[in-house]
Amino acid sequence: MYHCSEFNSLISTMKHKNTSTQSNEILSYFNNKNKVCFEYKEAIKVLPNSKENTVRRLLSDMTSRGLLMRIKDGVYYIIPYEENPETFMPDWHVLVKYLVKDIKHYIGYYSALQIHNLITQPSLKEQIVVAKQIRPSEIKIKDVTFQFIYHNESHFFGEKKTWIDNFNKVSCSDIEKTIIDCLFKPDYAGRIVEVARAIYSTKEKLDYKKLLEYTIKFNSQAVIKRLGYILELFEIETEIIQELQKLKTASYVVLDTELPKTGKRNSRWSIQQNLDIETIKSAMFT
Repeated sequence: MYHCSEFNSLISTMKHKNTSTQSNEILSYFNNKNKVCFEYKEAIKVLPNSKENTVRRLLSDMTSRGLLMRIKDGVYYIIPYEENPETFMPDWHVLVKYLVKDIKHYIGYYSALQIHNLITQPSLKEQIVVAKQIRPSEIKIKDVTFQFIYHNESHFFGEKKTWIDNFNKVSCSDIEKTIIDCLFKPDYAGRIVEVARAIYSTKEKLDYKKLLEYTIKFNSQAVIKRLGYILELFEIETEIIQELQKLKTASYVVLDTELPKTGKRNSRWSIQQNLDIETIKSAMFT
């Protein structure tokens, strides 16, 4: 049952969503196919007797009337009839596959930390690792920014289909690959303290053999050195520390990529500690 105010709001929304015969044809067609999102070229096939410009104007009109939500040029998401189009926003993890289309991808960095429940501050930014450059590299839908981060083929592994609710799976980096990516570019992951926090909070769940395999495959000295440094700082006992020591070179990398190249040098891990150790250790208690 609706309260009076809710009922009036629903009636107002429904009046706003008056549908034409052609609008109904499109909505019914994709509903029957259980599709919540479609492309302009698909809509043309639904109305074969209509000119392309007519279909384009129809989709624009359906968007104006709150039946559709345009998520990018030529791509539309069907707004549930009972939803208020002004406030409606689908789960943005689900939107990713419609934005990248056929490009190889996975949800990564801070967004992957969020999916794995490893962060304390949710973000209105969705970070998608892609195997092909996408321009623009950022787009905004409602209040959510979608950021496309290019990785070359050698760094493109460790993704899997991950449940985000009872109905939807998305392509997301597994926990170990999420850690590797975030160590490579901490600025995409809320900076190094956030990455350290994720490592500490999931230390009992991490597959350290896989973590080492991924580190070797990723082949980045920055990852090797930051990972070894953090594991040892947090006194996480694992045999991979010795293996990481064998892999590291003598050249130095900074701990936090967003801070100046200053601070004490840690020769064991060839890390320039441009962030106070106590600040890093605070990740264990938050």
